[in-house]
Amino acid sequence: MSPPRHNLPLSAGEFIRFVGRERDIVDLGRLLDTARMVTLTGTGGIGKTRLALHLAERVLRRFPDGVRFIDLSEASTHEQALRTVAAGLNAVQGDSATLLDGIITALRTQHLLLLLDTCEHAVGPMAELCRAVLRDCPRVRILATSRQPLHVPEENIWRVPPLSLPSRPTPTDPYAAVPVPIPRRDAQRYESVRLFLTRAHAARSGFEMTRENSGYIAEICRMLDGMPLAIELAAARVRVLSVQQILRRLDDRFRLLSGDGAGHLPERQRTLRAVLEWSHGMLTDAERALLHRLSVFSSWYLEMAEEVCSGEGVEATDILPLHFSLLDKSLVVMDAEIDGTAHYRLTETVRAYAAERLVENGDGEERWSRYLAFTIDRLERAAKTGEGPLEWSERLGRLRMQDHHRENHARVVLWALAKGRSDDALRVCVALRSYWLVRDLTAEGSRLLEQALDRDPDSQSPPLRARALALRAELRLDVDPAPRVATLALCALEAARACRDAAAAASALATLAALSLRTGALEEGERRARRSLEWVAEAGDHLTEGIALRVLARLARRRGCPEEAVGHLEEGLEKARRLNDHWSQARCLHELGSIAVEAGDHEGAEALLSEALEIFGDMPSDLAFAHCAADLGRLHLARHDPLSARAPLARCLRVGFTSGRRIAVARALEALAELALAEEESSRAAALAGVAADLRTSLDRPSAETVRLRSAVERRVGAGPAAQAWNAWRSLPLEQIRDRALAFPRPQGARPSGPDSLTPREREIATLAERGLSNREIAEELTISQATAARHIANIFRKLSISSRTQLTGWAAPREPG
Repeated sequence: MSPPRHNLPLSAGEFIRFVGRERDIVDLGRLLDTARMVTLTGTGGIGKTRLALHLAERVLRRFPDGVRFIDLSEASTHEQALRTVAAGLNAVQGDSATLLDGIITALRTQHLLLLLDTCEHAVGPMAELCRAVLRDCPRVRILATSRQPLHVPEENIWRVPPLSLPSRPTPTDPYAAVPVPIPRRDAQRYESVRLFLTRAHAARSGFEMTRENSGYIAEICRMLDGMPLAIELAAARVRVLSVQQILRRLDDRFRLLSGDGAGHLPERQRTLRAVLEWSHGMLTDAERALLHRLSVFSSWYLEMAEEVCSGEGVEATDILPLHFSLLDKSLVVMDAEIDGTAHYRLTETVRAYAAERLVENGDGEERWSRYLAFTIDRLERAAKTGEGPLEWSERLGRLRMQDHHRENHARVVLWALAKGRSDDALRVCVALRSYWLVRDLTAEGSRLLEQALDRDPDSQSPPLRARALALRAELRLDVDPAPRVATLALCALEAARACRDAAAAASALATLAALSLRTGALEEGERRARRSLEWVAEAGDHLTEGIALRVLARLARRRGCPEEAVGHLEEGLEKARRLNDHWSQARCLHELGSIAVEAGDHEGAEALLSEALEIFGDMPSDLAFAHCAADLGRLHLARHDPLSARAPLARCLRVGFTSGRRIAVARALEALAELALAEEESSRAAALAGVAADLRTSLDRPSAETVRLRSAVERRVGAGPAAQAWNAWRSLPLEQIRDRALAFPRPQGARPSGPDSLTPREREIATLAERGLSNREIAEELTISQATAARHIANIFRKLSISSRTQLTGWAAPREPG
């Protein structure tokens, strides 16, 4: 009898139950057409073996002599590894010196796929074997699985990714008790969710995903980083727990994800802890120490690790090679590259395990203390240099870096508070002031600040506490009722005066002045704004100076003095330009544009708003971007050009969703309802306004705008049809509402769109912008004003339905006639 064509431990039923990895299997199949050796690497539990088995099943017919599967999980010595391979191939086994020759002899004439599974305990002998096979057995191809590469010259390394995950939907509160549901139709798009549902149904036949539990299922998959083993172990728990209970217990994941429901797995994978301990046991002492210490970070770059994790067995110069080793072993993973700096991370499960070991080893206090000191030093130095002139590209780079380290900052503040180090926690918060204000992180900043301010207030440094109190009032300005904001700001002002802290006093006074715009106490507001500027002169706080000047401008507008308002804004604009602070420049330009609208200077207003919007485009999730886009859209409506209003109002809604702020979504929907009225789409206007009203009710933020919109619809179609349209979208998930709101009806007699809609001058400017010229350079080239160039750029963006200059590539110039 001829030997079987394969010895794969894979039944037909198991093959059918395999979930996901369709794209991986196709791509790996193509790779095996040309590559002699492919190694699947990844952390324990990521699904390397199962993927390799299913891949081998798919490509079996390409190999006349079939597939040979070799399980090396029990082999740890050189001789054990080679004897295991020889036994799997039925090769002659003599003494240890002749084992390799026997394997090569058995394979030399074969045309087969050799599947070497779980090579990490025998990397050395397997590397030696693979080199010999590739050299002496020309028709053998090798598929290996290992938690680290074998470093063979012809090896193609394929890092097995986690299963695809649903992103966290917006708008949502990152601290919400109930996860936002995912649409049922989207569940099959995500491999992790499909795997959970498949295994959960096998564990409990009646289990189904519903709107009520879908958010919990998605959050479980996210917390488990899309790791198949962890998801399978979690899904098995639906026999005795609801998905809500499973999610709540994932903080103790090593106890939850163990034993029961894992009988089909090899012993080394029966529990999540077993998988990690198996990997941990393969590390050197230095690798273990570094892995444990890295658990203090959610993400890090090399210099952070060198500063925080070195010492006591790990030299700073060893951090880089140890990183390479932990990356090879799939315990550390690449995270992102932020402005040319590579970042790394641990998966949540590996981090939880490493953090346990850090505490057990008694090294946690030292590492967290060093990390806290590193964070304070870095943030305070960045805040100080940010007060002076700084290239905008560098300011943007710092913003992106702080975006990436948000979780790090929150974790280090909470650790400091847990250890009674409230001053250190306050120093981190105060140093983040500019970032929180630019990014409008009201909820996040307030949450951390309030915890820090409430922790042992009598022992806190008076100047530090005064600045933190002022920042809290500043963050709550547009969120809390006016009396509460006034109380917070007055408390901060009293604390600032008591210790003569100029920066805190200036900030508190600027907040009180801004609050007067809500209360109507305009004269008092102006006095406080001017007093704020006096304190600014002592403190040198340019951020507060810009805020106070913009408040003075708004107060002047309220008093009917637009020329005075323009003076304050132009002063603020000039100061911002000297500092290269485009963020403050854009806010001044936005306000100047609003004044131009009121004055009837629509052309000037469009140029100013377009220039502001172009700057805000560098920070597309900024709510100021949404406000400016809404104003530009309303300007087009005032000019009876609803078609031109679509693009900026659509961008306003997208930014509202990206920001996660429901009030921003409500405002954008109201603006789109106004557009719908202008386009004679009364039912659509009512549906949009109805959703906006619901959002405002849920936030206890009523608005006369929704009442006005409903009245306008009723006047056009009557009360009954208006009520029916008002309720049409209210029961839909917000994601569907967003899609419907952005699906504009085709206008009657629509004019040309795309490149054909550009005027000759716009084509000329699009070509120059495509070459990388700025508005100023375009203006000089064509002998036009910078404002005119900005207006043309805005029209080009609108007509081409794009939002940045990089999207011009290939749009305009290649299509020019001639």
